[in-house]
Amino acid sequence: MSHWYDKEGNPCYEVEGKNGMRPSTLRDARKHGWVPSVSTIWNDVVARPMLTKWIQTELMGALWTETHSAENLGAGGGFPEFEKLARDRFNKKQQDVMGRGTMIHDQLEKYYSSVDVPVAYQQLCETVDLKLKEVCSSEGGAWVSEKAFAHHSGYGGKVDLHNDEWVVDFKTKEFPDQPNVKKMVYDDYGTQLAAYAQGLGGGRRLLNVFIDVGSPRVLVWEHEDVNRFQSMFNHALSLWKLVKKYNPEWHDRRVM
Repeated sequence: MSHWYDKEGNPCYEVEGKNGMRPSTLRDARKHGWVPSVSTIWNDVVARPMLTKWIQTELMGALWTETHSAENLGAGGGFPEFEKLARDRFNKKQQDVMGRGTMIHDQLEKYYSSVDVPVAYQQLCETVDLKLKEVCSSEGGAWVSEKAFAHHSGYGGKVDLHNDEWVVDFKTKEFPDQPNVKKMVYDDYGTQLAAYAQGLGGGRRLLNVFIDVGSPRVLVWEHEDVNRFQSMFNHALSLWKLVKKYNPEWHDRRVM
C-alpha cells in the first residue's frame, strides 16, 4: 500500500470512500497535492532482488508443503488448487511477519514516548535502549519517536527514531543461530535512512537497529556512505516523478 503525506508532514494514508475509509491513491495525491513516502518511491521504481528471492523461496516452500501435506495427499485436484492453498499459506505467514514487526515498532514508540510498555515487551525495549546508549553515547540529546515530515523536493516519511545527531530505523528479523549483521544490510536500508536524514534537515548519522523477533537480541549497523545513499534516493525520486507524471515539489523559501 502506498503512503502519502501533505506538505505539512501529516500522514494521509486513508480517505473517505463510498463504503467508508479506503487507502489513499496517486489520484488522491494529485487532487490534494500530497507527496509520496520514501518507501513508496523506492518500491515503485527500484528492483529489490533479495526481497524477490525471499518471496519466491517462501512461495515454493508453501507449495511444497501443501502438495505433500497429509490432508491433501490423494485428495486430487490440479495445480490451480494447490497454488491457491500455497498462496494462502504464504500470505498468512507474510501477515504474521508484518504483524510482529508492527507490534514491536508500536511498543518502541511507546517506550520512547514515555508511555508504559506491556511486561512482555519491556526487556526488548530496554535491550534496544541499552544498545543505542552503547553506540550513540549521549550524542544528539533526547530521542524523538515517529516523527513525520514532508520535504520540499516532493516526498515525505515517518522516522522511527531520531535526535540531533542520529536518524534510526528499526528492522525486525528472524535471526539465525549465529547472526552476521553484514549479511542483514542492504543498500535499500542506507538509502531509506539518507532520505529521512535529508527530510529532517540533513547532517545526521544513519543507524539501522536489527531486532530478533524471537528473542531480545539486537544488532546495529551504521551506514557511512551518506552522500552515495542520498544521491541514490534523489535519482529514484526524479525517476518516480517522470514515471508517474507527477511532481509535487514546492519552493522552500528557507532554502537559498
